Amino acid sequence: MSAFLLGIGFRADMGTCARKLVLLKLIDACEDDGTRIFPAIATIARAAQCSTRQVQRELQAFRDAGLIRLVKEGGKGPRSTNEYSLDLDLLHRIGREGWAAVVDSKDDTVSPLDEAEKGDTDDMERVTPATDKGDIACHPTPPEPSSEPSVEREGAREAREAENRKSVERGFEKAYRQWPTSITDSRPEAQKAWNALTPDERDAATAEIGRYVEASKAVGRKLVCSFGVYLREKRWAQLPPAPEPKPEPVIAPPFGPMWGGLRMLDLLSPAEPSPPPTSAFIAQLIAQDDAAGRAERMRRQKQFGWPMVNRIHDAAERRRGVTVPPELEWVGGLTEFVPTDTEIWEAWKLEHEQRGWPWLPDPGGMGGAYFPRGGPHGLHEFEAAVKSGKGDEDDGGGREAAE
Repeated sequence: MSAFLLGIGFRADMGTCARKLVLLKLIDACEDDGTRIFPAIATIARAAQCSTRQVQRELQAFRDAGLIRLVKEGGKGPRSTNEYSLDLDLLHRIGREGWAAVVDSKDDTVSPLDEAEKGDTDDMERVTPATDKGDIACHPTPPEPSSEPSVEREGAREAREAENRKSVERGFEKAYRQWPTSITDSRPEAQKAWNALTPDERDAATAEIGRYVEASKAVGRKLVCSFGVYLREKRWAQLPPAPEPKPEPVIAPPFGPMWGGLRMLDLLSPAEPSPPPTSAFIAQLIAQDDAAGRAERMRRQKQFGWPMVNRIHDAAERRRGVTVPPELEWVGGLTEFVPTDTEIWEAWKLEHEQRGWPWLPDPGGMGGAYFPRGGPHGLHEFEAAVKSGKGDEDDGGGREAAE
C-alpha cells in the first residue's frame, strides 16, 4: 500500500462512490511508484462493496481514460489475475481537478461492455444481495486483501512445501546414519515409515535411538531390528520412561556461603582416627598424658582428622573453589559473612583452637569468610538445622557427598 498515493485518492473527486472506492482499492494494492497492482475482481468488489460487473466497468473506464495501464494479462483460471500500473501524472491531475475535468462526463454513462453484458440484475457474483432499496447490505473489507498475484502466492507455497520436504529428508538422513544396521537395512522401507510419522514422532524416534539400542543390548540381543521396523512399530514408545537427569554439581567459591557451610558441616562430623605414628618417639609422645602429649594429639587431629576440610583449604590457598553436590546447596543459607579483625572472627578462631579444628587459610582480598550464623554460640542452631534438614541421615553426610 502507498500511503502517499492514498492521500491523493482520498482528495480526488471521482464522481461516484463506487468509482472512488475502486480507485482507493487499486492504490491500496500498489507500490509508491504506482506499479504491481493485481488484486482479483472479486477482491476489489468486496472492498468497494459493489458487484463484480461494476468493478469491470470502472476498470475499463480507467483504462480508456489512461489512468491505469495493463502490464501483464492474467490467464483464464481462478489463480491468475491481470497486473496494472497507475499513471501518476494523471492521478495527480484528477486529485487537483476531479474526474469530470479529465474525462467527458457524457461518455461515463455508457457501459464499455457489450450490450449483452450490461446491467447487474442477473449477476450471480454479487457481493451483496439485491434489494428494492439498493445495495445496502454492505460487507466489510476483507481482513487480508490481495496484494500479490495468485501465481506468486502459489509459487511461495510450493517453495515452502519443497523446503519442508528437504527438512524431512535431512531429518531422515541424520537418524538413519545412527542406526546400527543401516548398511544392510531396506532404505526405501525405512524412508516410507519415516514419512508416515508426524513431526513430533520423528523427533521422538531420533532422540530415543541410543536408548533403544542400549536396551536391546541389555537383554542380550546381538542384533537390533531394522530401522524400518523400529519406525513402523514405533518401538521407541515401548521403552520405559527415561530417568530424570542428575543435577549438575555446583562450584562454591572459596570463603563463600556454600564453601563455609560445607566446611562446617564436615567439621561437626567425628574426626577420623589418626594414622599410625611414623616413629617410636612420636608414639611415646602421643601416649603421654601431659601438655606435650595433648599438643601433639591436637596437632595430628588438625592435620589428619578432617581430610576433606584440608583439601578445601589447600584449594582455597590457590583461590580455587570446591564442588558442592546440588543436594547440599542449602547449607549456604545457614551462614553469614564474618570480616577479619573483628571480635566474632577471633571468637571463631578460638573455637577452632579449642576443638582441634584446622583453621582456614588467609582469605586475602575477600576480607573475611562465611561461618554459621550467630557465631560459635550459634553452632547448636546450625547443627539442629542440619539434623532437621538433610544432614540427619548420616553424620558424615557432608564428607561423603563432597568426596
